Amino acid sequence: TIISIEDELKHCKNYMNIQKYRYKERFVTEYDVSEEIYPFCTVKLILQPILENAIYYGVGNMDEDEDGRIIVSGEKKEEDILITIEDNGMGMPEEVLEKILTDNSKVPKHGSGVGVINVHSRIRLMFGEKYGLSIESEPDEGTRVTIRIPAIPYTPENAERLESQKYIQRRSADEKESD
Repeated sequence: TIISIEDELKHCKNYMNIQKYRYKERFVTEYDVSEEIYPFCTVKLILQPILENAIYYGVGNMDEDEDGRIIVSGEKKEEDILITIEDNGMGMPEEVLEKILTDNSKVPKHGSGVGVINVHSRIRLMFGEKYGLSIESEPDEGTRVTIRIPAIPYTPENAERLESQKYIQRRSADEKESD
């Protein structure tokens, strides 16, 4: 379940190439991801469901001349990694936005069915409550989803430790010791 950000981006690029063909190139995908974050850990399959939503609810129904665009960007900020998926599609009203990360029953199901609430929960389970997704959206302007995860270098040991949850427990014990 833990892979490098570089591998997650490869999966996401393959997925988007298929979608570009499927949607007859009605939108473009741009990548502005700092290579500095490639060798860090992430939870597998967190980008695809967000990209799926960006297409289905955002740019997938736009006409070719409307210049549909999805931008995937990523950077390291202090001790965290921020990956952002932004589209210039339909956006969503505030009442949907308020419930999207908290109320699974109110979110329309489509596609893989993994959904943003699942991605948000998986990140928080793996890395803790201060991590996960934040979503900004304006109707007719588009949507921006930001993924926040800790900057943990990808090594087989770190991946194994995270998967067995030892990393978080050790980290919180270290923080208590330094208090």
